[in-house]
Amino acid sequence: MFVFIKPLFTVIMTPKCKSSDAGSASKPQRSRDVLSISEKKKILNVIEIEKKSYAEIARLYGKNGSSIREVMKNKEKIRASFSVAPQTTNVTDVARDKVLLKVEKKP
Repeated sequence: MFVFIKPLFTVIMTPKCKSSDAGSASKPQRSRDVLSISEKKKILNVIEIEKKSYAEIARLYGKNGSSIREVMKNKEKIRASFSVAPQTTNVTDVARDKVLLKVEKKP
């Protein structure tokens, strides 16, 4: 039979991050720079007509290559919304059929 009077050692865990860094309000939130539909259309034309690489276009517009690839991935949506929406619009949203919306709302 063993009787422990005092623990032999205690485990003290250190915090993973400093409490001052977690959720600091002093840092301003980074703004998102979204390309307009007309800029996206220009990017599509440069890729398809001039045959430039994604990296060259990314450097030209000051964006990441992944942003340019995302534009190329959604080219049908961009072209469809370009004819409907004004050229200064940033969001590429296609108008949906009212009947579909009505059917989807029903429980």
